[in-house]
Amino acid sequence: MSAEGIPLTVTLVRSLAAAAFQALELRKQEINDLNVYPVPDGDTGTNLALTMRSILDAVNRLPERTGEADLCSTVTQAALMGARGNSGVILSQIVRGAMAVLGEGGPVTVDRLSLALRSATETAYRAVRRPVEGTMLTVLKDMARAAVEAPRASGLKAFMEHVVAAGWKSVERTPSLLKVLADAGVVDAGGYGLVVLVEGATKCSAEWLVPIATRVRAASGVGVPGLVSAPGLVGASGSTAAPVQEEESEYTYCTSFLLMGDGLDQAGLEEELSRWGDSLLVVGDSSRLKVHVHTDHPGEVLALATKLGVLTEIEIDNMDEQMAARNARFGQAQAPAHREGGLTQVVAVVVGEGNKALFRSLGVDLIVDGGQSMNPSAEDLLRAVEEAQAPAVIILPNNSNIIMTAEQTVGLTSREVHVLPSKSIQAGLAAAVAFDRRQSASANLKEMLAALENVASGEVTRAVRESVVDGVTIRAGDYIGLWDGRVTVSSPSLERTLVELVDRLLAGGKETLTVLLGEGEEAALVAQAVDQLRAKYRGVEIEVHEGGQPYYPVLLAAE
Repeated sequence: MSAEGIPLTVTLVRSLAAAAFQALELRKQEINDLNVYPVPDGDTGTNLALTMRSILDAVNRLPERTGEADLCSTVTQAALMGARGNSGVILSQIVRGAMAVLGEGGPVTVDRLSLALRSATETAYRAVRRPVEGTMLTVLKDMARAAVEAPRASGLKAFMEHVVAAGWKSVERTPSLLKVLADAGVVDAGGYGLVVLVEGATKCSAEWLVPIATRVRAASGVGVPGLVSAPGLVGASGSTAAPVQEEESEYTYCTSFLLMGDGLDQAGLEEELSRWGDSLLVVGDSSRLKVHVHTDHPGEVLALATKLGVLTEIEIDNMDEQMAARNARFGQAQAPAHREGGLTQVVAVVVGEGNKALFRSLGVDLIVDGGQSMNPSAEDLLRAVEEAQAPAVIILPNNSNIIMTAEQTVGLTSREVHVLPSKSIQAGLAAAVAFDRRQSASANLKEMLAALENVASGEVTRAVRESVVDGVTIRAGDYIGLWDGRVTVSSPSLERTLVELVDRLLAGGKETLTVLLGEGEEAALVAQAVDQLRAKYRGVEIEVHEGGQPYYPVLLAAE
């Protein structure tokens, strides 16, 4: 490559995107296996590869003579529409930031690539409300810093090799920055995948040699057979700096509005509003921004925005209002509703035919197939949103790894769309019970959010490797029980795991327990264990349904 730079053409971008996709596709399982939770559905590598595939497909459709601005715009849009999972959404923001610089025109030089990496870093950090160090964000930041310090005279190839080397060093130190990685004995999967992507594009080859240890000795001191110890990642005592613990929002008012004006500064508005609350989302362009924030001071938020332009579609909801008593349970659910009519419709991401039938019985008629190990893209969700005939749509992601994709979908449509951050299928079902299509979106959000906050979710799966997570020592092949996303029990016995998990879920006076049976032979064992639970908890209403979800023999919801 020339030190003076090379033209940014469709042919060049197609070649780089193809090489990056090939590297991710060939190594996606390697990346998936670095998932912190040792469950059989780690999907960071898959999501990165699918997001990159969307970019490649879009570039392949472009005429060869497409200009730089249109080329970069196409790449940005494809990344946004094709983003899957948290890692894919963050990658789409990385792409967006880089394309903003490269789309300005001119040859691709070392200096422009350095600026592109800086812009990518700033854009990605802004997209994550609570950035955590030790993740792909840190790796990106370290690569951007290395780009600034890299020698300029050797040309683009040497420059990018310097950046890639810095990326690998950054990935190697991620367990020293994030305790959960050190406990699990792995480096960060997202950061690892990011370097795989950049290295693949740099080399235009699928050949590789990982220059770092990807597995480390768990910080608790428990040995992990077959894992390579990397000196310096974990101290002699196994201690690391504990990450900041995230808390649920303590603000009262859910405030949203549409801001229209000229030359709107999205980054500046995000920075200002971040001081007033959390759950912040600002999406759009310089003439139209959609804003969502949880705050105790909606008046001040609106006053601040009014200084910048014209406000419409203002909604302020008190999230502390109590949900009306629910009269119907799953067994008394209403008949499937038709898509015609109503003020609000729900889009739900669901896996398992039985689970889909349950959602439909509760009036949710827009189902997107997906969940664990097969996260839908923003385009998949957008397609379902556009099918809705009601004026407002609520998305139930039903998976923590799909929430960011759902939130990104809000900015891709002019329709009124809200995201209710359900992190599991069973939690989404609890919210769906409170849904009434005859009510407005704001009224439904109040009821459904209250239902969501009242449910405790549990799930049982099998560990695919040995690890230490959330202070629990896990052996390969053990059944592990998760309570609201945290590992609480690990045992070779499915029955013991289930009983101990249910004991925790029902603590504190829960009155109902919903059981969703997964696919496979293990579902029969769960059904037998449920009979014992009925005898043990005679005062608890226990409902059992055929869910049909893979990987998880049982999903649980206690209310």
